[in-house]
Amino acid sequence: MARPLRRTAVLIGLVLILGIGGTVAYLRWATILGWFESERVNPVEVAELQSAVLPAASATDAAVGWPQWRGPNRDGVAPAGPFHTDWNTNPPQTLWSIPSGGGYSSLSVVAGRAYAFDFHDGQERLRCLDADTGKTIWEFAEPADYASMTLGYATGPRATPTVSDGKIFTVGAAGRFNCLELPTAGGEPKRLWSHDLAGEFGASIPTWGFACSPLIEGDLVVVQPGSRKGSVAAYDRKSGTLRWTAGNDPNGYSSPVAATLAGVRQVIAVTGKSVLGIRPADGTVLWKYSWVTQFDGNIATPIVVGDYVFVSASYGKGCALLHVEAAQDGAKITEVYFRKNRVMRNHHDTCVYRDGFLYGFDGDYLKCVNLRTGEAVAGWEADPFVTKGSVILVDKYLLGMTETGKLFLADADPKAFTLRGKMESLFAGKENWATPVLVDGRIYVRNHENVKCINVR
Repeated sequence: MARPLRRTAVLIGLVLILGIGGTVAYLRWATILGWFESERVNPVEVAELQSAVLPAASATDAAVGWPQWRGPNRDGVAPAGPFHTDWNTNPPQTLWSIPSGGGYSSLSVVAGRAYAFDFHDGQERLRCLDADTGKTIWEFAEPADYASMTLGYATGPRATPTVSDGKIFTVGAAGRFNCLELPTAGGEPKRLWSHDLAGEFGASIPTWGFACSPLIEGDLVVVQPGSRKGSVAAYDRKSGTLRWTAGNDPNGYSSPVAATLAGVRQVIAVTGKSVLGIRPADGTVLWKYSWVTQFDGNIATPIVVGDYVFVSASYGKGCALLHVEAAQDGAKITEVYFRKNRVMRNHHDTCVYRDGFLYGFDGDYLKCVNLRTGEAVAGWEADPFVTKGSVILVDKYLLGMTETGKLFLADADPKAFTLRGKMESLFAGKENWATPVLVDGRIYVRNHENVKCINVR
């Protein structure tokens, strides 16, 4: 009898070991250690921040349009232009609506053309639309294999096309990185160069697909392969030649930004494990901040305010503010505060900043957060109509779309939330995650079934 019992005990032990080992492999030690993080506040930095002069959010000229992810400056601020706010007495009207394939990427709108990136009949498809009518001017499509996205959401591309200097850059969900030359009137786009980010870097396709929207910085275009061979990579935007790589983290789902902090030009990239400050001239990592999230679920774009960088993530993470200062070797960072699993936990969206305050979705709820203190403004509560979604800043207003397909307009005011207007049932379903775009008094939105243009001139 003892021998069968010993065998049973051994089998149970092996099962436990394999189970624990598999769990650890899935969550990874770094993630487990992240569960035991504590809130941190640097009182000296917080005191300094109270009197620091922070820049105001500013809109670019309307002619710039919306050429990339989160607008002209990647900060979610719409360009200047006509925009009426009396939605209750003058309701917005749908100017046009056309069928769409699947995807979560936003549109880019430049010079009377809207660019929509979707998945249709087994192909990733880039369409150029007449911004006034929605009529397709041209399209470029190629097969894309989504088989590795086994946990779902294999619906379409995540990254927003980037339009710059007569070219358009796209990153597909499976890692195809293309540069197309925009055609002249009546012509077709020409592919100038292309890279397979997963294949060339030996990178795994992220669980929910490649999501980095290409960033133009000088003569470079920056993307995030997410590999030991290069977590972040910069290419010559004309020739497509690889110029440098930086870091060795796995991928998250964020997109990089470029800014000058403490007098030093930098590319700020959030990977699956870290926030990196990179010198664009040569790819040198100037500073690194550990930012470990379960499932490598770093999705929100970093927000730069003066010499500060704000980052946020869901999955139990929270938010942090970093102070970037000049150093002998370029730049260094000091953590101002870290709020553990509270205050602001951006999921698929990113906050917007205005006059010392952040507005964004902390999970399901729209909140206003005082950047200087790292705390939510007490008593500031959004209307129940406004649930989890995405938001941009239009002058002194918040324009957003909920994941259930409702459009809303509200004041960006820390004193109180005021709902200025709404459009119900713009889209069906619960995966309306594409950030709305506003150009020249028109809102461009999409989901897996339609692209729509809403007139608010």
